[in-house]
Amino acid sequence: MFDKKNMLSKLRKAKAKKVLIQVPEGLKTKVIEFSLWLEENGIEAIVSVEPCFGSCDLRDREAKMLGCDALLHIGHNDLGLHTAVPVIYEEYELDFDPVTLLKRNVKKLRSFNSIGLVTTTQYVGSLAKASMELEKNGHKVFVGRSARLQPGQVLGCDYSSAKSIGSKVECFLFIGSGRFHPLGLVARTEKPVFFLDIEGKEMTEISTQKNKLEISRQLRIEKASGLRNFGIFVSTKPGQIDIEKANEIKKVLLRLGKTAFIITADMLTPEKIMGIPIQVLVNTACPRIYDDQAMFGVVILNPADVYHL
Repeated sequence: MFDKKNMLSKLRKAKAKKVLIQVPEGLKTKVIEFSLWLEENGIEAIVSVEPCFGSCDLRDREAKMLGCDALLHIGHNDLGLHTAVPVIYEEYELDFDPVTLLKRNVKKLRSFNSIGLVTTTQYVGSLAKASMELEKNGHKVFVGRSARLQPGQVLGCDYSSAKSIGSKVECFLFIGSGRFHPLGLVARTEKPVFFLDIEGKEMTEISTQKNKLEISRQLRIEKASGLRNFGIFVSTKPGQIDIEKANEIKKVLLRLGKTAFIITADMLTPEKIMGIPIQVLVNTACPRIYDDQAMFGVVILNPADVYHL
């Protein structure tokens, strides 16, 4: 749900008469509704159908090219990026009550006195109810804070809210959908991580995956050490671009006697590197790419892995 009155106030303040609408995949069913509502309020609307992976993935340059006064970015919060046109952020929290699901699974947490709650922006509103339910069962509950995120919110590239309470909790509970974010937390903490899956309607401990993730990382590094041609990927998305890191990685690889070159795209797909003799891809963009090794057919490393070759 979102506050139409508040959104309209922001658009009026920005003097927006023409906007580009950008939504994540899960909200594309709503774009006609959004467009009609804007048009009814005297604001011309254009809909971007490009994939949207977060606030790091803004279509502000396209908005400017299309003559728009602003970009209406629905589904994520402001990360403070410099943009070509004003960006109106509407976080669009989903109305989810975790209490029933927690009650069925709370026994799985009985050996932990203190619990840290984390989620994605869509479910931040559910943390208060989850906290109350856990406290009823005798747990101490902590919700971390971060300079640029909402309390308890994590991103695939930013787990600072979880790290802020790492010394206070005995385990973490991630509330949401999809395994990408909770597995990212597993990789960044030694504490047990539980996943309250609102789609699968179950709670599982996924920190048991940590050894598997580390073994997979070591195997990738070992395989990459015997290969020669390294492509270093730099995304042109405004919140992901990191050419400085790419240049640093290139210098390291050249010192190791590797052939290293930088490649760039807005979003990298296997088709875009087809025909280029890349054996290893070093990803400086969104961490999601790291999980797509099978799809790309090459070894994929994170920048930190290069220093272990």
